[in-house]
Amino acid sequence: MNKDKIKFSKFFQESKIKAIKKIKKCYHPECNENSINSHILQKNGILSSIAKDNHLWEHILDQFKEPHFQFKKTGINEIFSFNCFCQKHDNELFKSIENETIDFSNYKSCLLFTLRTIYNEKFRKEVNIDIYKSMLMSELSAEMNIEFLQLTLNQEKLGLNDLQLNEKDIWKDLNENTESFIFEFREISKIDLCLSAFYNYETTLEMNLYKLKTGKDMERISGIFINIFPYKNKTILLKGYNKIDEKSVKPYFYTYFKESEKRVQRKLTNLFLFACETWVISEKLYHDKFKGIENIIAFASIYSINNLNERQNFALNMFADNFKTEMTKWYSKYKYGS
Repeated sequence: MNKDKIKFSKFFQESKIKAIKKIKKCYHPECNENSINSHILQKNGILSSIAKDNHLWEHILDQFKEPHFQFKKTGINEIFSFNCFCQKHDNELFKSIENETIDFSNYKSCLLFTLRTIYNEKFRKEVNIDIYKSMLMSELSAEMNIEFLQLTLNQEKLGLNDLQLNEKDIWKDLNENTESFIFEFREISKIDLCLSAFYNYETTLEMNLYKLKTGKDMERISGIFINIFPYKNKTILLKGYNKIDEKSVKPYFYTYFKESEKRVQRKLTNLFLFACETWVISEKLYHDKFKGIENIIAFASIYSINNLNERQNFALNMFADNFKTEMTKWYSKYKYGS
């Protein structure tokens, strides 16, 4: 790594640390207390069920290494966590989904899983916005693509605004017993994976074409919430969307609950590899599925950044025994062309 890259990587990392430290307040709309480190999914019962020696594996961005996307083994107290609620609200809000038995047909239970998912995405976007602002104001900006940075900053701001609209609806539901969202869940074969994310239904290509045609950004982007985690010898797939987005999202959404498990496994693999960043895996799953092909998984992350059609699906299935072989074939095709 040359001196310029080291200088940029150091600046990026310092900006990220500063941005995280700025987020101190509890995310509860009626609270001004300091937030604590909260797990996106509960540590005891979910994360602990796939941890070995209190550690899990995650895929991170490391500006100081090549490739930048790396697998890292992290302690269970630190992994899959962020500054979210104060101690009181973290304990009180989620009691009903932190017991041994969870009712996934209960609307409020699904809503609580979604609340943490949304706030993790909000936290990540607030951090990213702060980082991009720091970049634009730094002396290093002369060496950067300012137009791209500004565009990325604006996209993060638009994404944050969409999250805040859903956030308001969640609190309305919790406070007034309304139901603004549609939730579905399904049991599938167990896999040692925890994933919690929010992703857009509309592809980047569709959003770009809309802006080219109308001269403005889409008024609303349809968001989909997803949680995947092991529970009682199965894996739970829990998904949801806002009723406002039903017209655009519904046909796509229900394929995850009507199609065969094998087809759904492929869909989840594509989300895991190309659309969702917030996930952790067990040491066994890392060794069985990813050890030895880390460079290919890193390339998949880069591919996803440049891919304008996020709903593109490849015949890849991380539940299958031949996953490493199929990933190697995919890499050969899309890295070198065929």
